Amino acid sequence: MISFDRSEFLGRTFPVVTIFVLSVGLLVLPGVLAFYSASSTNAVLTILPSTTFVAAPRAGASGPDHITRLAIRVDHGRVLICTAYQNGIHPNGTAGKPGGPTKSTVAVYDSITGALIKTINVTGKVDGLTADLKTGKLIATDNEDNNSALNVINPKTGTVITYKYSPSPAVSNVGGTDSIAIRDGQIYIAHSNPGDKTQATEYKVTLDHATLTAKLTPVFFDDGNARDVLSKTKVTLALTDPVTNYFMPSSSPRFAGDLATISQGDGKIIFASHFGGIPRLFVLNLTDDKVGNIPPIDGLAVATSNEGILFVVDGAAGTIQALNTAGFPKGIVFVGEPSDNANPLLGTLNLKTGVITPLGNVFQSPKGLLFVPTA
Repeated sequence: MISFDRSEFLGRTFPVVTIFVLSVGLLVLPGVLAFYSASSTNAVLTILPSTTFVAAPRAGASGPDHITRLAIRVDHGRVLICTAYQNGIHPNGTAGKPGGPTKSTVAVYDSITGALIKTINVTGKVDGLTADLKTGKLIATDNEDNNSALNVINPKTGTVITYKYSPSPAVSNVGGTDSIAIRDGQIYIAHSNPGDKTQATEYKVTLDHATLTAKLTPVFFDDGNARDVLSKTKVTLALTDPVTNYFMPSSSPRFAGDLATISQGDGKIIFASHFGGIPRLFVLNLTDDKVGNIPPIDGLAVATSNEGILFVVDGAAGTIQALNTAGFPKGIVFVGEPSDNANPLLGTLNLKTGVITPLGNVFQSPKGLLFVPTA
């Protein structure tokens, strides 16, 4: 029997972890519990000590997705954790059932206590949600398949300003926007559900506050050419499902500073750099522990410190877990694979091989990931 003492992490207490080991090997890493799976002595599963940050959605809300952090004077200046509950709304913004909700619920939580600070209703199915640390606002995209729009949310007042896209990301009523990444005040948005492989993968966004227009400029395209990380050859992307984007931090062991775009149904990550001219693209094909599976990863986060907390949104369970990453080095890459291919997992990603190594923490359908350093 091995026990771990309680530890304070962002003001939250993690429970004692106890594992009984009979005939299988045991490996202990600093701050991390790892053990050999009873079903396969060749596989090592690592369990990160965790606590439940959000146990359930507020009444009437369901289906949390993306997650972000924001530091403003709403809760005594504390860092806030925000997620969006999609409430069963269809990807085109219509109600999931007759008489059902047509507004998503953006929920703001205190990062220390997990207490719900406020909720803000946003029309449509909110797919992308991120914080603009420069302005102190939240930016949310809605309706990834059609009727898409961009919303700027003031978390202090709860007001929502909706911007119409120009040009529309939909072609013949197919297409929308999803994940949002911001660098140096510039907004980038993933173009989701493309009607064909000639459309933009990523847009650069300029907001016209006078006309409430979000002007879209393509960054690169679904049929663009890229260098395959594994084969080191030039390939045509032929993307069908771009959904999640994320700027790789300086701590990343590869592609630091690049804009990473996950093409979920294709099991690929595209890394883009040199936005001043023709972007340089690399594509990494992913594999996991299930032979023949195309990993439909959704969440992506890189540890920016040797100590931190990894927030994991479980879309199916409606919870947010807080995992202690102490013992994992700065630069480790975490990915979340939802239940789309019946292989839900949280794992670490090798940026050289594309191999996802599952962790032992169990989720029904992990979605958004957020790493917050504590040291």
